[in-house]
Amino acid sequence: MTTRPEPEVTDRASWWTTGQIATAIGVSPVVLRAWDSRYGVGPARRGPGGQRFYGPRELQRLRRMSALVNQGVRAGTAAGLVLSEAVTPAQSRLRADEIDQAAAAIDLPALAVLLDELLAGHGTIAAWVDVLAPVLRRQGERWRAGERAFAAEWALAGAISAALQRHVVGAPPPSGERPVLLACCATERHPLPLQVLATVLREAGIPVVFLGEMVAPDVLVRTAVRIEPVLVLLWSMTPYTADAPLLAELARRGVPVRAAGPGWYPVGGRNGPVLNGLRVALREASARAGRVWP
Repeated sequence: MTTRPEPEVTDRASWWTTGQIATAIGVSPVVLRAWDSRYGVGPARRGPGGQRFYGPRELQRLRRMSALVNQGVRAGTAAGLVLSEAVTPAQSRLRADEIDQAAAAIDLPALAVLLDELLAGHGTIAAWVDVLAPVLRRQGERWRAGERAFAAEWALAGAISAALQRHVVGAPPPSGERPVLLACCATERHPLPLQVLATVLREAGIPVVFLGEMVAPDVLVRTAVRIEPVLVLLWSMTPYTADAPLLAELARRGVPVRAAGPGWYPVGGRNGPVLNGLRVALREASARAGRVWP
């Protein structure tokens, strides 16, 4: 591999232009601008005329992004990984506190802004694992302790769902490949973790069908048989919603299916270990789709 030299600095503060960064990492300026506009992997600052300027941290980040793309990782997936690596625990805690306070105040406009910034700055995986899931757990603990936290939890869940939909607008369009099918059990009312998984898969260019919450068993079975997915993930958050007969029926029909979520632990996955955790589910879904998750 040829090691490219550091670009010459444009001023005393060590800022580099788009052209200099493009030469240094071996990609075109058009690609750099696309990574900035689509995924938020961009410059540290802009000049009066909108010219992009990059610092040493941005150079390192873009080199990592370029290396992942050259290894075959989709640009959206690579961006999420690069952004998550750049975020410090202190930044995640600060974001969590801000989002928690906005949810407690039922400040929906503020939540929308905070969540859009979070997804753009952290990437979907780090935003969920390091910020949003901990805040939702915190609110659940308050509710169980007798505090009036239900309205805040409802507001935050709805705002996260809407933000995920906005965030995935620029994802690659569906291909003709067989999709991954994501569905909740019939009585499951907590689809957010599954929607996060759907968002990350779409960012990675993996075809996905997300049926959402409270899916009638016959609807799921007919849909799965009709579209022939590479994998069905059947989600359950609590033991009360895990539908073992449905899992067995899908398997009997020859549908590749796995139990996903903590609600399955008392019942068992039957067709393999229960998939619990975003990264575990991502690896399984990616492998079934013929991709390697980095």
